[in-house]
Amino acid sequence: MSLLSLRNVAKEYRLGGQTVPVLSQINLEVEPGEFMLIMGQSGSGKTTLMNLLGCLDRPTAGEYLLHGTRVDSLDDEMLSRVRNREIGFVFQNFYLLPDNSILHNIALPLIYRGLPLNTRKKQATEMAQSMGIGERTHHKPTEVSGGQAQRAAIARALVGNPRLILADEPTGNLDSKTGQEIIEIFRKLHRQGNTIIMVTHNEHLAEISERIIRLADGMIVNEERRKQTTISASNGETIAEQHTLRGLRLRDLLSMSVREGLLAHPLRTLLTVLGVLFGVAAVIAMMAINEGARQEAIEQIQQMGLHNIRLRSTNTTKDELREARKNLSFGLNQEDMAATRTLKSVRFAAPIKEIAADIAYEKQKPKGRIIATLPVYQEVANFYVERGRFLNDADERYYRRVCVIGKSFAKETFSNEEALGKQLYLGPEVFIVIGVMQGKNVPQGVVKTVSTHDLNHDVYIPLATAIKRFKHEPLANELDEISVMVHSAGEVQPTAQLLAALVAKRHHQVHDFELVVPEELLRQSRKTQEIFDLIMVCIAGISLIVGGIGIMNIMLATVTERIREIGIRRAIGASKWDVLKQFLVEAVAISMIGGALGIMCGAGFTWLISVYTGWHTIVSVLSIVLGFGVSTVVGMVFGIYPAWQAALLDPITALRSA
Repeated sequence: MSLLSLRNVAKEYRLGGQTVPVLSQINLEVEPGEFMLIMGQSGSGKTTLMNLLGCLDRPTAGEYLLHGTRVDSLDDEMLSRVRNREIGFVFQNFYLLPDNSILHNIALPLIYRGLPLNTRKKQATEMAQSMGIGERTHHKPTEVSGGQAQRAAIARALVGNPRLILADEPTGNLDSKTGQEIIEIFRKLHRQGNTIIMVTHNEHLAEISERIIRLADGMIVNEERRKQTTISASNGETIAEQHTLRGLRLRDLLSMSVREGLLAHPLRTLLTVLGVLFGVAAVIAMMAINEGARQEAIEQIQQMGLHNIRLRSTNTTKDELREARKNLSFGLNQEDMAATRTLKSVRFAAPIKEIAADIAYEKQKPKGRIIATLPVYQEVANFYVERGRFLNDADERYYRRVCVIGKSFAKETFSNEEALGKQLYLGPEVFIVIGVMQGKNVPQGVVKTVSTHDLNHDVYIPLATAIKRFKHEPLANELDEISVMVHSAGEVQPTAQLLAALVAKRHHQVHDFELVVPEELLRQSRKTQEIFDLIMVCIAGISLIVGGIGIMNIMLATVTERIREIGIRRAIGASKWDVLKQFLVEAVAISMIGGALGIMCGAGFTWLISVYTGWHTIVSVLSIVLGFGVSTVVGMVFGIYPAWQAALLDPITALRSA
């Protein structure tokens, strides 16, 4: 019985809505022990025929029988087993997995046979020694020469003792000397009784073969036989018997997914784990410190001053400003500030104007905001000078170029030097540092409509100096904000109503300003306390979803990057199910690792909050089970699509993409 038989085989591809014939009327019989060359010009169909023989592709028409079994009609699982047990591939580009050792690459087909680790290592080591690369087995493919890499590829093809060896231009990427050594290996394999089919352009190889098939335009145009070899012995089980053999082991699946998937790119894996870690940590921590989160919101509002009212400009575009000016509203200005002081309930009113100018000191360009204001700003903001002095009326009256800087700004700009007396360039102007502010702990924004920033990086200058020495847009508001302090908490709401009416009248009912009342925000915060737990759970859930999306994104990118690896695995016997399981296990492993670390980080974070803030926190068993369980489900849900995309990759397409 022939080893393989092609009967009226044809292959067509659909390109751009058109049918492109590649092979037609291919009839071929190959006996056991033959050494056959397939030759022809580029585009003649050699590679397509090789792919059909290697069960990497299916014919459009005709029959393909391998050892008496029609393989063109087998399902993916059986075709994968045929590739794994019946066929050994030797590719022109070696197609070794770069992140694995030579020994692991050689043993790769045996993994999909379900052989134990020790057996795989023994067989792979023996095969490497027979190929003359026994001393290079612990090196990676990038650490060996091209000839040694090709020997490793041949060893991988032979380690499973296949019936058929397919070689696609095995010397194409090698120098002549190394190529001759590889050819000698094939001659030796042939003398040992192996059946070899080789695709090549090299006419010099004709002398070592027994049979030459020449293709042109997808058809066999010539066949030349040098001698006939027949080997009746059969090596191994029949294809029907292969179905009963064990496949990929769970232990190997886990090891392969973790070692070759996660540990091959540890930084990327770590970054992906962080997405799940933060989500699970949120589940643990937020369920334990929900009261602390509420307190943060309250603290933020209190930092603004519960006796304060903030008038802020809202116009942002030139068209809006132009329309406001047409309606005789000139935006927030010093006259508005003076008008607010006429209210008996107002204790202080401080202007705030942010100046758009670069800051420079010697060769440094420190980051910070330039704020123009008045001396009363200290009282309104409850923010005082630590060293030197703050701005005074004389600075304002005489347009002095002096400034007061935040504590963090001073440290980052002047290091251990004394900041007082130093000169700063604010835009084109030189300003003298006369004071350094105290450090102020300002919580970051957690309440809607409240905008806070780090005051420790601000640079304060006199308002009059800023107006005189810095350019301003013609239509721009004179002030960005007016911060008003009242005498007592009971006067906040009435004063806010009076201020709104007063400024609206002065702006001719143009609503180009807004009022922010911290006391009202605090009241609203307390009203939302009953649903705060639910909000926190939703935030934690969103964090986990974001982490899951991160897993899907990274896994999709990983699939794209590892198309070559997928093609190699499919070519040597991995089924779609094997590929799907590998990538799904990788996704679930990422989420489970993230879940475990997230539990620890969440508990640790909760403990730190409890220690440093004094909040009462409890990490429950339910939150731990919930966090870990949800993280595992997230990995499965968001990992299934990338895994399925990897499984659906056609081995031919994957290898060509490499």
